[in-house]
Amino acid sequence: MRKILKKILSYVLSVIMLMSVFSALAFAAENDKNDVPVIFVDGIASSDIINTETGESAFPPSANTILSGLSGAIAPLVSSLIGKDYSSLAEPINEAVIKIFEPASCDENGSPVYPTVSDYVKPTSQEIAEKYTESLGYTATDAIWFSYDWRLDMVTLASQLHDFIEYVLNETGAEKVNIMGFSMGSCVVMSYLHEYDYQYVENVVILAGGYNGVSTCGEPFSNKIALSSEAMIRFINTMLGKDFGGYMLQAVIDSFYQAGVIDGVIEIAEDIVSAVMDDLYDNAFKETFAKMPGFWSLIPYEMYDDAKALLIGDNVSQSYIDMIDYYHYEIQGNNEQIIKEAISRGINFGIISKYGSTVPPCIESLDNIGDSVIDCKYSSLGATCAKAYTTLGDDYVQAVDDGHNHLSADGMIDASTCAFPEYTWFIKGLLHNEHYDCEMALCDFIFNSETQPTVWDSENYSQFLIYNNGELEPLTEDNDYYKYENVTAPEESLFSKIIHVIQIIIAAILSLFGLS
Repeated sequence: MRKILKKILSYVLSVIMLMSVFSALAFAAENDKNDVPVIFVDGIASSDIINTETGESAFPPSANTILSGLSGAIAPLVSSLIGKDYSSLAEPINEAVIKIFEPASCDENGSPVYPTVSDYVKPTSQEIAEKYTESLGYTATDAIWFSYDWRLDMVTLASQLHDFIEYVLNETGAEKVNIMGFSMGSCVVMSYLHEYDYQYVENVVILAGGYNGVSTCGEPFSNKIALSSEAMIRFINTMLGKDFGGYMLQAVIDSFYQAGVIDGVIEIAEDIVSAVMDDLYDNAFKETFAKMPGFWSLIPYEMYDDAKALLIGDNVSQSYIDMIDYYHYEIQGNNEQIIKEAISRGINFGIISKYGSTVPPCIESLDNIGDSVIDCKYSSLGATCAKAYTTLGDDYVQAVDDGHNHLSADGMIDASTCAFPEYTWFIKGLLHNEHYDCEMALCDFIFNSETQPTVWDSENYSQFLIYNNGELEPLTEDNDYYKYENVTAPEESLFSKIIHVIQIIIAAILSLFGLS
């Protein structure tokens, strides 16, 4: 009988132990979930700006506003093109730009002239609740979206983000949030960290961030404008879809390039820019973009003084100057210190930079590699990057010898010069506004790591990654589907040759009838 009781007791104890183990495993599995809400701070112009009195879009400008603005410039432009005299174009172009952007204009203090508001709608309690799933918790893919009126001062936007975070915490019962700052949203996030002392922040990812400035804002604001037909073709071809329609359009454009048409257009554009830009800076730029403090957040630190000298005068108040100075000298100029302070407080901080394209081809740095909007060197906080269609060279030696290899397999990037090389990831083949679940999974990896993750912590998320058919893979010489070759112009494809022949035939027919 005693033996039977012992067996029964041992079975009971075994069941209790198994239940304890399963309970512990269940608890551990539950804790693998991310129970910290994820907030996605979007980029510039992610929401329309609406005039609250008329209900019309102030930005982007409505079709009526654009047509009205251009109506007075069309006749002078046609006349100038025919006569090849562009000196008279400055006044009508100034009037057109001011008229088109006037509904979104700001006054000398950086405040909107008209009663306007972003059409962003704060998510409801139910919408926030739906972001949470029992199996995963909160993820970057289903982040809670925050948008804003991008014209405003970054500190003002940081205050709005602070209020939004408190709202999310109140709705979810959480104590902190994970934050993704995308594009201009990174400027808002860095301002928030600086102004609000990290109090509600669990972890941060800066994604294709403009927090260190963007050459395509800084250089036009600093009178560093340049045009190139080669760079224009390269940029357009990068942006076209990789489908039959995209290839056909690329063939058409390349054929025009081979025929010299694009060179002729660029030459005319350069003459127009030379004739009108001084007047545009003195009038249209000063009355529109220069009065929008949000735009100044995207000026790189080293270009800021030149841009101010060109565009700031008696068109704005001293309080406005103090406002944009504060952002540049106290926040943008201290990006590294803000990030270091976050990491010292146990906040996981990840920087994700994209490349595989160039920046828009309208500036002197038109050969900078980037994600079609932001230069890789800026979004990565200091990477050394090759120019488009080149590499750093076979003899290039990593600039900072820290015991790790920070050179990309394609020879285009040296990440050792980044402010935080161990915490900076690069994705090749994704354009600026392209977001996929695989990219969000990298963000989740950073958010969910128990301690500050590095580029060496996961085989799946090495420092250099490449986007391929919905997945991120470690970049190697063998899987580099976006190779840059040492060429200076697009090669003429078979499609281009066919279309080029068609163009010649059409030109010959027109000539035959005296129409060309």
